[in-house]
Amino acid sequence: MSRLPPVRVVRAATAARAAIQTLTRRMVPPEVALLELTSGFMATHAIYAAARLGIADVLADGHLAPDDVAAEIGTDADATHRLLRALASLGVLHEDPEGQYSLTPLSQGLRTTTPDSMVPVVLFLGDPLYQAPWGQLTRTVQTGTPGAEAVLGMPMWQYLDHDPEFAARVNDAMTRLTDLDWPAVRAAYDVSGFSTIVDVGGGHGRLLSLMLDAAPSAKGVLLERAALVDGAERLLAEAGVLDRCRVEAGSFFESVPDDGDLYVLRRVIHDFDDEQAVAVLTTVRRHMPAGARLVVLESVVPSDSTPHFAKALDLDMMVFVGGRERTERELTTVLDRAGLRVTRVVPTISTLSVVEAVPARHP
Repeated sequence: MSRLPPVRVVRAATAARAAIQTLTRRMVPPEVALLELTSGFMATHAIYAAARLGIADVLADGHLAPDDVAAEIGTDADATHRLLRALASLGVLHEDPEGQYSLTPLSQGLRTTTPDSMVPVVLFLGDPLYQAPWGQLTRTVQTGTPGAEAVLGMPMWQYLDHDPEFAARVNDAMTRLTDLDWPAVRAAYDVSGFSTIVDVGGGHGRLLSLMLDAAPSAKGVLLERAALVDGAERLLAEAGVLDRCRVEAGSFFESVPDDGDLYVLRRVIHDFDDEQAVAVLTTVRRHMPAGARLVVLESVVPSDSTPHFAKALDLDMMVFVGGRERTERELTTVLDRAGLRVTRVVPTISTLSVVEAVPARHP
């Protein structure tokens, strides 16, 4: 594994980038800066279209003219040219003096055949079923209830059972984002000394497979909804760790496996309001053996005005499921209410922090 930069270096670089962005906005009239911020959705949809159409795969072997790209993907030549031009203006593609287009480091991530492809994430974020609930943000702020229900006709979790195609897109994106976070988590927290790792609400099991790879002598248990069990078993088998795993279907509001010495909740607590979060954590606490540890992987919201992805993700949780991102104090509070004591909070170079806790008392 390549050596990751220290957290303080990444934070300094992030602060510098934020300062440059702020300075750039101040160099134009406020109304122009506001227009640029508001029109950011156009880039989302241009990149989503490129991913849907497979443009990066077509350009993988070199430079092509717009007509040739259109012929390869079966699209209108003029419309394709205009999309390519817009993507080049964003730095997603490169246009040479002859008007031919090629890939840039950004568009390498839009290829489907590379191990670090971001296509699953782009196809999720650009999906109309993901975009539409964001249009309900005003309604959510007015009512305090998830706007997604107005669009989907039912709560988000219920809709995922109703639409397996969209549910698969969500889980594919979460699997890829797990890969993206893992190097930073591994550098911040050593799992090699644990004997049984229980991933609570771990989707298709990507995080569990990575943890078991880092802990060769450990066994793993994955708890998930019944609809995800088959997909999890396939992923764990492909990762070569299914023989060390047990996959259980169930609800973490009711019960979790009771034979772990490390319990993991990755981006689970943020799906819920405080009462539901405490209920999940209480269930975990009730089933943790003596000496077991809990690791909560969440984006911790800075308590000041520092730019952080958690602040946008907080709105995302509010719109879709009525959940929230939390400050360190807020996370400590819900853990304490569930009978868990925070032992340390370890920031990483990703947007996640590692919050470790141990049983403090019977809740």
